[in-house]
Amino acid sequence: MNRLLAPMLLLLAGLLRPTEVQAQVQVQMQVQVQVQVPRELHYFDIPPMMYADAQGRAAGTLVERLRKVWPPELPMPPLLLAPLKRSLQDILQGAEPICLVGVFKTAEREGAAWFSSPIYRESPSVFLATRAAAIRMRKYPTAQAMVEDPSLRLLLTDGASYGPQLDLWLRQRGTGMLRVSAPPARQIHMLLRGHADFMFTDLDEAEHLLKDVGTAARSLEVVMLPGMVESPTRHLMCQRDLDRRWLDTVDEGLRQLDAAGAGAAGS
Repeated sequence: MNRLLAPMLLLLAGLLRPTEVQAQVQVQMQVQVQVQVPRELHYFDIPPMMYADAQGRAAGTLVERLRKVWPPELPMPPLLLAPLKRSLQDILQGAEPICLVGVFKTAEREGAAWFSSPIYRESPSVFLATRAAAIRMRKYPTAQAMVEDPSLRLLLTDGASYGPQLDLWLRQRGTGMLRVSAPPARQIHMLLRGHADFMFTDLDEAEHLLKDVGTAARSLEVVMLPGMVESPTRHLMCQRDLDRRWLDTVDEGLRQLDAAGAGAAGS
């Protein structure tokens, strides 16, 4: 009897060991993923999508969407307001284990960084211009013809991409551009002071900026021209040394959120 019992116990132990090993591997993988999430999430000032509220806390429609899809089993890194150009350089040069929230995907960036699925698509792209410039701008047959003509002074965010199509028009334009590190909330004051004639924005941001400057907004106009490009999608852009697996869980959260939204819209 004992001779039969011993092999059975050995067999049972053998059956249990893989389960124990598998549990240990799962724990190790969870720890590894937690260690390899970004140290910080950087964002930049583009209200109402992303901005620091009165308490200095990251807020905005894009930020809140990211919070909704962040994996609950992983600690969310701190959200820090930082200069766009510096954060881009830190990621592309592999200097810091960080991610940048709400940027456009370009071929150059995609070759050196991880990108999430689209987090957000902003409202229609428009131009924000001085009233004198707006009169001239509306004489162009298309948005492309206007952007590529360097006779009107264009204000741009240094280091920023405006999406593949607008970036192409800017390369063909060549000159007549003033690149600044100031966020849009300060750029609009540069328009008011006559440093440039127009800037790129989207409709929601334009309305926010005009409301923010009060009565001075009467000196500016939102301009929409035929053939303006569709607003590109915004993504989470991450340093390549970070583990891609945790970013896949963010993508899955985005898919579930979009699916839930589509279901609600159809009901």
